[in-house]
This record gives sequence, C-alpha cells and structure tokens, in this order.
Amino acid sequence: MRSQRRCRLALAVLLVAIAFCLQSSAQPAAKAAPECKIPQSPRKLADYNNTNPMPTFFREANVGAIVYKPRGSESKQTLSICSQHYHCWIENLQPGCQGQRATSTGGPVKCEEAKVGDWVEIHTVYSPKLGNKCEGNYESTKCCEGNPEDPSAPIVVIAYHAKVTARPAVDTRCLPPGSPGRIAKVPVCWGQQSAEWSGSTTGPPNDTCKAAALWSFALGCDMKVSQEELGKFTQRDRARGLQSSERLSNDLTHVLPK
Repeated sequence: MRSQRRCRLALAVLLVAIAFCLQSSAQPAAKAAPECKIPQSPRKLADYNNTNPMPTFFREANVGAIVYKPRGSESKQTLSICSQHYHCWIENLQPGCQGQRATSTGGPVKCEEAKVGDWVEIHTVYSPKLGNKCEGNYESTKCCEGNPEDPSAPIVVIAYHAKVTARPAVDTRCLPPGSPGRIAKVPVCWGQQSAEWSGSTTGPPNDTCKAAALWSFALGCDMKVSQEELGKFTQRDRARGLQSSERLSNDLTHVLPK
C-alpha cells in the first residue's frame, strides 16, 4: 500500500511538471528591443570629426525659411519653418558654458518654470513640407514632413543655448519671430561659429529612436531669452540624455568661417 501511494505521488508530481513545461513553451518569447539604425541626438559639442569654413545652412531674411546647400553641391533647397519649442534642461552639452547640466539619463521628470539665470535649449525645425498632423500645435514636430518626391530634402534643427533673463534683449545674431508668428515664439539665433551633424529629430523624450534630421547648433554662451518670451509657449519639454558613442554619427563638424 505504501509503495502504491509513493507511485501515485510520483506520478502526480510528474504530471504537474509536464503541464508546467507545456504552459511555459506556449508563452511567446520576449521581443528584443528594435535596433535603432539612425544616429541619435543629443550629444556633447566637442571632439569634432571635421572642421570647415563653410556652413551647410543659411538664414533667410526672416525665420520662416532657411536655405540648405550641401557641401560640394551646387543645388540649393529652401526649407520652411514647421516647429519651435524649448527644453528646460540642456540636451546638447556645450563645454565652456558654465552652469549647464546634461546627463546620460536626461533631465528632471517635471519641468518647472524657468528662472532668471537658468539655461534653456531652443530648437526651431524646418522641413520640406508643413503638414497638419500636429493639429495646430506647432511646438510638436509632427507638423514637419519630408517630401516623397525629393528624399534628399532633409528635416533640419536650428538650435542654440540661451540664458534666461527678466527682460527681452536685442541680439543682431538673432532673427525676431516676425512672420509666420504662429510658429516661432522666440528669436532664431545663428552663431558666428556652429556645430553641424547628422542625428535625429527633437521633442519630448517619449521614445528611444527618433527620425533622422540634420542639425546646425549656434555656438556661444552669451545668447539670451526672456521669461516673457518663454511664456508664449504652451509647454516646457523635458530632455533626452546624451547618447552613447555607438549611437552617434561620425560627422560632427565645427564650422569656422574665415
């Protein structure tokens, strides 16, 4: 009798083990994180791969458009403004600008209202086509669309760092919002020197792999934006963290005009 009970117990344990194995094998395998083949931004603006006296992007008379002229090419393309927003935490770190903070994990969970003396990063985006996917919220980059008929026309981010001031300041390097004012809330600034690279689009850090974009970043630590100007935006974007070296492009160019 005792041996029969042992046999029945062993059989029950075996059946439970078989059922567990069958159930485990039926579970779908965990999906691997998708590989991001697009070089990502943001990055540290140092350790340049190249220097060049000629920029790739040229400003027009107002903030509504820029001209894109690839190096070594005679072609020119006019791109239109499609978005403008700012980050309450530095994304692309500029060494030498005292008080800037950027980390591998990004900025704070919540953006507080900017105080006098804070650093912000302002992004103005240009594209071949102004779409309607952002539903009138031009602080979103969903309005920035490529041109299927001309894949060579890129999405471009013109960016700069600014110290927050109590009152607006006039700077000849910066174009006032002007027309179309519904998109640009603050001036668009161009540096005598700049950093250019191929990277990814910008906006809140809600995903790990963003679409491709070209960048022109005005270098300098003395540009300013006022609390009043920043108050025209409806949102304050958090920041992505600095990207690891394997996620960066190798064309970071220091533009040094002669």
